[in-house]
Amino acid sequence: VMTEPGLANVEFVLFLDCPEDVMTSRLLERGQTSGRVDDNLDVIRKRFETFRNESMPIVERYEKMGKVRKVVADRTVEDIYEEVKALFA
Repeated sequence: VMTEPGLANVEFVLFLDCPEDVMTSRLLERGQTSGRVDDNLDVIRKRFETFRNESMPIVERYEKMGKVRKVVADRTVEDIYEEVKALFA
């Protein structure tokens, strides 16, 4: 739904909240089988820094508007899926 030309009406922002140590472990594990050369510790740390600097301000803006729905993401894929699915029901 467009509110003004070029602006979307955001119903909510889905934020998968996972500690960096858990994400690092998952990415390093993925890197062992994926063949991706960018799944190494230095690149992962740079990705986190970029996310904190560029994406978190946007998440925080929507959080102030009450539009962020957080899902704790250091659980099983199945548990996360069920919670996310319920948010879209």
